[in-house]
Amino acid sequence: MQLCEQDIYLSNEPADKTLALKYVAQRLVEAGHTTSNYLSGMLVRESQISTYLGNGIAIPHGTPETRDAVLNTGVKVIVFRHGIDWEDGNVAHVVVGIAARSNEHLDILRQLTHALSDDSVPEAIAQAKTPADILAILNGQALIEHEPETLPEGEQATFLIHNPHGLHARPSAVLVKTVKQFESDITVESLDAQSRTVDAKNLMRVVSLGVKSGQRLRFTARGIDARQALNAIGEAIASGLGEVATLPATPAPERAADSKRSWLTRLFN
Repeated sequence: MQLCEQDIYLSNEPADKTLALKYVAQRLVEAGHTTSNYLSGMLVRESQISTYLGNGIAIPHGTPETRDAVLNTGVKVIVFRHGIDWEDGNVAHVVVGIAARSNEHLDILRQLTHALSDDSVPEAIAQAKTPADILAILNGQALIEHEPETLPEGEQATFLIHNPHGLHARPSAVLVKTVKQFESDITVESLDAQSRTVDAKNLMRVVSLGVKSGQRLRFTARGIDARQALNAIGEAIASGLGEVATLPATPAPERAADSKRSWLTRLFN
Protein backbone atom coordinates (compact mmCIF):
# COMPACT_ATOMS: atom_id res chain seq x y z
CA MET A 1 0.00 0.00 0.00
CA GLN A 2 1.22 3.50 -0.82
CA LEU A 3 0.06 6.88 0.41
CA CYS A 4 -0.94 9.56 -2.07
CA GLU A 5 -1.84 13.25 -1.79
CA GLN A 6 -5.55 12.39 -1.70
CA ASP A 7 -4.98 10.62 1.64
CA ILE A 8 -3.67 13.78 3.32
CA TYR A 9 -5.70 16.67 4.74
CA LEU A 10 -4.71 19.94 6.40
CA SER A 11 -7.05 21.43 9.00
CA ASN A 12 -6.89 24.94 10.43
CA GLU A 13 -9.90 24.35 12.70
CA PRO A 14 -9.37 24.02 16.47
CA ALA A 15 -10.46 20.61 17.77
CA ASP A 16 -10.24 18.34 20.76
CA LYS A 17 -9.29 14.65 20.74
CA THR A 18 -12.84 13.35 20.24
CA LEU A 19 -13.49 15.70 17.34
CA ALA A 20 -10.18 14.74 15.77
CA LEU A 21 -11.11 11.05 15.95
CA LYS A 22 -14.52 11.79 14.41
CA TYR A 23 -12.87 13.80 11.65
CA VAL A 24 -10.38 11.10 10.68
CA ALA A 25 -13.04 8.36 10.99
CA GLN A 26 -15.29 10.31 8.61
CA ARG A 27 -12.48 10.54 6.06
CA LEU A 28 -12.10 6.75 6.23
CA VAL A 29 -15.85 6.29 5.72
CA GLU A 30 -15.97 8.70 2.77
CA ALA A 31 -13.12 6.83 1.09
CA GLY A 32 -14.95 3.52 1.44
CA HIS A 33 -12.43 2.06 3.87
CA THR A 34 -14.79 1.61 6.84
CA THR A 35 -18.37 1.82 8.00
CA SER A 36 -19.39 4.42 10.57
CA ASN A 37 -19.12 1.74 13.30
CA TYR A 38 -15.33 1.93 13.10
CA LEU A 39 -15.30 5.14 15.16
CA SER A 40 -16.48 3.26 18.24
CA GLY A 41 -13.47 0.96 17.96
CA MET A 42 -11.12 3.94 17.74
CA LEU A 43 -12.66 5.44 20.88
CA VAL A 44 -12.37 2.15 22.76
CA ARG A 45 -8.73 1.74 21.71
CA GLU A 46 -7.91 5.17 23.11
CA SER A 47 -9.57 4.25 26.41
CA GLN A 48 -7.35 1.15 26.60
CA ILE A 49 -4.04 2.81 25.75
CA SER A 50 -3.12 6.09 24.11
CA THR A 51 -2.11 5.89 20.45
CA TYR A 52 0.16 8.91 20.80
CA LEU A 53 3.64 7.92 19.57
CA GLY A 54 5.69 11.06 20.09
CA ASN A 55 7.05 13.82 17.82
CA GLY A 56 3.51 15.20 17.62
CA ILE A 57 2.16 12.03 15.97
CA ALA A 58 -0.88 9.92 16.94
CA ILE A 59 -2.01 6.78 15.11
CA PRO A 60 -5.62 6.04 16.12
CA HIS A 61 -7.07 2.72 14.98
CA GLY A 62 -9.84 0.35 15.95
CA THR A 63 -9.93 -2.76 18.09
CA PRO A 64 -10.04 -6.37 16.83
CA GLU A 65 -13.74 -6.40 17.78
CA THR A 66 -14.48 -3.65 15.23
CA ARG A 67 -12.39 -5.13 12.45
CA ASP A 68 -15.57 -6.22 10.66
CA ALA A 69 -16.28 -2.50 10.17
CA VAL A 70 -13.24 -2.29 7.87
CA LEU A 71 -14.20 -2.68 4.22
CA ASN A 72 -10.81 -2.01 2.65
CA THR A 73 -7.42 -1.33 4.17
CA GLY A 74 -6.60 2.36 4.13
CA VAL A 75 -4.88 5.27 5.86
CA LYS A 76 -5.89 8.90 6.21
CA VAL A 77 -3.52 11.57 7.50
CA ILE A 78 -4.85 14.76 9.07
CA VAL A 79 -2.52 17.65 9.95
CA PHE A 80 -4.08 19.81 12.65
CA ARG A 81 -2.34 23.19 12.61
CA HIS A 82 -3.52 24.15 16.12
CA GLY A 83 -2.56 20.78 17.59
CA ILE A 84 -4.74 18.31 19.51
CA ASP A 85 -4.44 17.72 23.25
CA TRP A 86 -3.88 13.95 23.28
CA GLU A 87 -3.80 13.86 27.12
CA ASP A 88 -0.87 13.58 29.52
CA GLY A 89 0.62 16.79 28.14
CA ASN A 90 1.01 15.35 24.64
CA VAL A 91 0.02 17.49 21.66
CA ALA A 92 -0.60 15.78 18.32
CA HIS A 93 -0.24 17.75 15.11
CA VAL A 94 -0.44 14.75 12.81
CA VAL A 95 -3.23 12.19 13.24
CA VAL A 96 -2.82 9.05 11.15
CA GLY A 97 -6.07 7.08 11.03
CA ILE A 98 -5.42 3.43 10.18
CA ALA A 99 -8.00 0.86 9.06
CA ALA A 100 -6.87 -2.68 8.28
CA ARG A 101 -8.81 -5.90 7.66
CA SER A 102 -6.08 -8.12 9.09
CA ASN A 103 -2.56 -7.14 10.10
CA GLU A 104 -1.65 -4.94 7.13
CA HIS A 105 -1.58 -1.95 9.47
CA LEU A 106 1.60 -3.28 11.07
CA ASP A 107 3.57 -2.79 7.86
CA ILE A 108 1.92 0.60 7.33
CA LEU A 109 2.83 1.60 10.87
CA ARG A 110 6.45 0.54 10.46
CA GLN A 111 6.73 2.51 7.23
CA LEU A 112 5.29 5.68 8.75
CA THR A 113 7.16 5.56 12.04
CA HIS A 114 10.47 5.02 10.23
CA ALA A 115 9.98 8.36 8.49
CA LEU A 116 8.34 10.20 11.38
CA SER A 117 10.79 9.19 14.12
CA ASP A 118 13.35 11.83 13.13
CA ASP A 119 13.50 14.89 15.40
CA SER A 120 13.38 17.19 12.38
CA VAL A 121 9.84 16.06 11.53
CA PRO A 122 7.84 18.49 13.74
CA GLU A 123 9.56 21.54 12.25
CA ALA A 124 9.25 20.16 8.72
CA ILE A 125 5.52 19.56 9.21
CA ALA A 126 5.02 23.05 10.67
CA GLN A 127 6.54 24.52 7.52
CA ALA A 128 4.60 22.28 5.13
CA LYS A 129 1.98 24.15 3.09
CA THR A 130 0.39 21.46 0.94
CA PRO A 131 -0.50 17.74 1.05
CA ALA A 132 2.41 17.21 -1.35
CA ASP A 133 4.79 18.68 1.24
CA ILE A 134 3.41 16.35 3.92
CA LEU A 135 3.68 13.37 1.57
CA ALA A 136 7.36 14.11 1.02
CA ILE A 137 7.92 14.07 4.79
CA LEU A 138 6.04 10.79 5.19
CA ASN A 139 8.17 9.31 2.44
CA GLY A 140 11.30 10.30 4.35
CA GLN A 141 12.39 12.95 1.85
CA ALA A 142 12.58 15.89 4.25
CA LEU A 143 14.67 14.56 7.09
CA ILE A 144 18.05 15.69 8.36
CA GLU A 145 20.88 13.19 8.70
CA HIS A 146 22.34 13.16 12.21
CA GLU A 147 25.84 12.15 13.20
CA PRO A 148 25.75 9.09 15.49
CA GLU A 149 26.39 9.91 19.13
CA THR A 150 29.32 8.23 20.81
CA LEU A 151 28.36 6.94 24.24
CA PRO A 152 30.34 5.08 26.90
CA GLU A 153 29.87 1.34 27.19
CA GLY A 154 27.25 0.11 29.61
CA GLU A 155 25.47 -3.01 30.75
CA GLN A 156 23.98 -5.02 27.89
CA ALA A 157 21.41 -7.77 27.43
CA THR A 158 19.77 -9.31 24.37
CA PHE A 159 16.25 -10.76 24.30
CA LEU A 160 14.12 -12.62 21.78
CA ILE A 161 10.74 -11.12 20.92
CA HIS A 162 7.98 -13.73 20.70
CA ASN A 163 4.91 -11.49 20.40
CA PRO A 164 2.92 -12.92 17.46
CA HIS A 165 2.98 -9.65 15.50
CA GLY A 166 6.24 -8.27 16.82
CA LEU A 167 6.58 -4.88 18.46
CA HIS A 168 3.66 -2.96 17.06
CA ALA A 169 2.25 0.05 18.92
CA ARG A 170 0.67 -1.62 21.95
CA PRO A 171 3.50 -3.92 23.15
CA SER A 172 5.99 -1.18 22.30
CA ALA A 173 4.08 1.20 24.58
CA VAL A 174 4.28 -1.34 27.42
CA LEU A 175 8.02 -1.75 26.83
CA VAL A 176 8.67 1.99 26.78
CA LYS A 177 6.61 2.47 29.95
CA THR A 178 8.82 -0.10 31.67
CA VAL A 179 12.02 1.58 30.48
CA LYS A 180 10.89 5.03 31.60
CA GLN A 181 10.75 3.88 35.22
CA PHE A 182 14.55 4.01 35.38
CA GLU A 183 17.00 6.91 35.46
CA SER A 184 19.63 5.24 33.29
CA ASP A 185 20.08 6.12 29.64
CA ILE A 186 18.79 3.06 27.78
CA THR A 187 19.13 2.37 24.07
CA VAL A 188 17.98 -0.54 21.94
CA GLU A 189 18.85 -1.95 18.55
CA SER A 190 17.62 -4.84 16.43
CA LEU A 191 20.25 -7.47 15.71
CA ASP A 192 18.23 -9.02 12.89
CA ALA A 193 17.33 -5.99 10.80
CA GLN A 194 19.21 -3.03 9.42
CA SER A 195 18.39 -0.37 11.99
CA ARG A 196 20.07 2.30 14.01
CA THR A 197 20.37 2.31 17.78
CA VAL A 198 17.47 4.27 19.25
CA ASP A 199 16.36 5.71 22.57
CA ALA A 200 14.35 2.98 24.33
CA LYS A 201 12.31 5.67 26.11
CA ASN A 202 11.02 7.07 22.79
CA LEU A 203 7.93 5.15 21.65
CA MET A 204 8.06 6.42 18.09
CA ARG A 205 11.63 5.24 17.64
CA VAL A 206 11.03 1.85 19.23
CA VAL A 207 8.11 1.20 16.87
CA SER A 208 10.20 2.41 13.92
CA LEU A 209 12.59 -0.52 14.45
CA GLY A 210 9.91 -2.75 12.91
CA VAL A 211 10.78 -5.69 15.15
CA LYS A 212 9.08 -8.95 14.17
CA SER A 213 8.42 -12.10 16.14
CA GLY A 214 11.58 -14.16 16.61
CA GLN A 215 13.97 -11.23 16.22
CA ARG A 216 16.53 -10.14 18.80
CA LEU A 217 16.72 -6.81 20.58
CA ARG A 218 19.90 -5.71 22.33
CA PHE A 219 19.48 -3.20 25.14
CA THR A 220 22.30 -1.08 26.54
CA ALA A 221 21.82 0.70 29.87
CA ARG A 222 24.14 3.35 31.27
CA GLY A 223 23.52 4.69 34.76
CA ILE A 224 23.12 3.93 38.44
CA ASP A 225 20.17 1.57 37.96
CA ALA A 226 21.32 -0.06 34.71
CA ARG A 227 21.18 -3.62 36.01
CA GLN A 228 17.76 -3.17 37.56
CA ALA A 229 16.51 -1.68 34.31
CA LEU A 230 17.71 -4.60 32.19
CA ASN A 231 16.26 -7.05 34.67
CA ALA A 232 12.85 -5.33 34.46
CA ILE A 233 13.01 -5.19 30.66
CA GLY A 234 13.69 -8.92 30.56
CA GLU A 235 10.75 -9.63 32.84
CA ALA A 236 8.43 -7.40 30.77
CA ILE A 237 9.41 -9.14 27.53
CA ALA A 238 9.04 -12.54 29.17
CA SER A 239 5.51 -11.61 30.26
CA GLY A 240 4.54 -10.78 26.67
CA LEU A 241 4.38 -6.97 26.96
CA GLY A 242 0.66 -7.05 27.53
CA GLU A 243 0.07 -9.79 24.97
CA VAL A 244 0.29 -13.58 24.91
CA ALA A 245 3.66 -14.48 23.43
CA THR A 246 3.95 -17.47 21.10
CA LEU A 247 6.87 -18.90 23.10
CA PRO A 248 8.47 -18.17 26.46
CA ALA A 249 10.54 -15.03 25.95
CA THR A 250 14.04 -16.05 26.94
CA PRO A 251 17.26 -14.10 26.46
CA ALA A 252 18.68 -14.58 22.98
CA PRO A 253 22.11 -16.12 22.54
CA GLU A 254 24.75 -13.41 22.51
CA ARG A 255 27.22 -12.97 19.72
CA ALA A 256 30.85 -13.47 20.71
CA ALA A 257 31.55 -9.73 20.62
CA ASP A 258 28.75 -9.06 23.11
CA SER A 259 29.29 -11.83 25.65
CA LYS A 260 31.88 -9.97 27.70
CA ARG A 261 29.52 -7.09 28.38
CA SER A 262 26.31 -9.03 28.97
CA TRP A 263 25.64 -10.14 32.52
CA LEU A 264 21.88 -10.67 32.19
CA THR A 265 22.16 -13.34 29.52
CA ARG A 266 24.34 -15.45 31.82
CA LEU A 267 21.95 -14.83 34.68
CA PHE A 268 18.97 -16.26 32.79
CA ASN A 269 20.79 -19.24 31.25
